[in-house]
Amino acid sequence: MPARKTKTPRKRPQQARAQTTVHAILEATVQVLERESPEAATTTRIAEVAGVSVGTLYQYFSHRDAILDTLQEREFERAIVLMQSVLSDDNLAKSPRDTVTACVQGMLGLYRAGPGMHRVLAMEGLRMTKADRLQSFDLRVIALVRHFLAATAAPVRRKNVDAAAFVAFQCVRATMLARLLETPAGLNDDELVEELVDLLLRYLVDDDWLSTRDTSNTRANAKHGKRARKSLAQKNV
Repeated sequence: MPARKTKTPRKRPQQARAQTTVHAILEATVQVLERESPEAATTTRIAEVAGVSVGTLYQYFSHRDAILDTLQEREFERAIVLMQSVLSDDNLAKSPRDTVTACVQGMLGLYRAGPGMHRVLAMEGLRMTKADRLQSFDLRVIALVRHFLAATAAPVRRKNVDAAAFVAFQCVRATMLARLLETPAGLNDDELVEELVDLLLRYLVDDDWLSTRDTSNTRANAKHGKRARKSLAQKNV
């Protein structure tokens, strides 16, 4: 039975120069995936775009899958940082609509930054990424969502916050991946965000409370806008 290819970098970049080389290889891979095609992203082409020799590339990555695996890990970490920021305890006082919108827009922003790369990672991810690493990422994000649901003062409709956190996260990820792969007609970015935010709020938050909160926020924003316009008019006098 043939030995399984290793998917981790052959050589860990320790020095600044080595880290710069690895970064160039990763960014070159993204560039080829975005501007050309998955088929074009050979190690030879990636090395050419990165401005390094194929031999140098192989010092750090044994084959293309190792590069994609590293990109997947980088995207995992970016998603974690995003969710940690949006779902921090400092944001517990924000309205559920603001928080959910920030989560959905943030996740969409990650996909929009490299749609070609994410298509490849989505299609080849189950083959490339070890199940335990994927599960570890999922559990970290779900734990953040669960903590926020348990700590928020908003009346959460779901009694089982563990299940709610899992369903909410996987709903957003699955929908965004499907949209990325299928590009359905009549669904632009703004509409996707609006639909997902509405779905999550109806699933997670008490309708009457949310309606009252949204009405109060609308009135407060209207008053703030009126004051700002009045102040601006006085300055221009």
